[in-house]
This record gives sequence, C-alpha cells and structure tokens, in this order.
Amino acid sequence: MTTDWIHPITQLALGLGITAIALWAAFATLRRLQRRQGGRVGLSILGAIAVGTRERVVLLEAEGVRLLLGVTPNTITLLQRLPDHPSSFADRLAAAIDEGNTDPPSPPPAAKQGANQ
Repeated sequence: MTTDWIHPITQLALGLGITAIALWAAFATLRRLQRRQGGRVGLSILGAIAVGTRERVVLLEAEGVRLLLGVTPNTITLLQRLPDHPSSFADRLAAAIDEGNTDPPSPPPAAKQGANQ
C-alpha cells in the first residue's frame, strides 16, 4: 500500500523527461535551419550601437545593399542608404595619386638669380 504512489510519479517524471528531450531537439533543429536560411537570404547585421535606453542605430547589409536604420520598440526608420562597397583610406589615397599623375609634371621652381650673386 505504501508503493501505490510510486508508479504515477514515475510515469509523470518519464513523460516530463521525454517532453523536455523533444523540445530540446526541436529547438536545436530550428536553430540550425535559421542559420542555413540566414546565409541564403544574404542578410547580416554589420554593427549596432545603443543611442538611448531602448533605441539603437543598426548597420545591416541586405543582399549587397548597406542600410543604416534607426530602431525603436515601435518603429524602424531608414536613416541612410550607404554605398555598396565602402572605400578605405588607402583606396582613396591611391585614386587621388592616380588622378594627380594624369597631369604633366610641373617643372621645378626656378632658383632665384639674386641669391647666388
């Protein structure tokens, strides 16, 4: 008579254990599927910064287009569409040097004739 309560508790524990394992497997599968779809869609967050307690500025790239967004709990606002490929300082410097090289070279400044005499 003292062991009548063991069987229902065992069934309950076994049922909860099986349910927990099934939920864990479902979440793990869902997480893997989301990672695969995220790579296929071409959407990635490049950076984010908090500008308030619940407000953020987010830089994301969607299929090669970079967007700067303002995100609040109620709205998402496009702040600016940025160039697809940002140029680095080195790229801009090389372009400026190349532009400067297209002009004919200027002659060196003439020496002052009065200084040598």
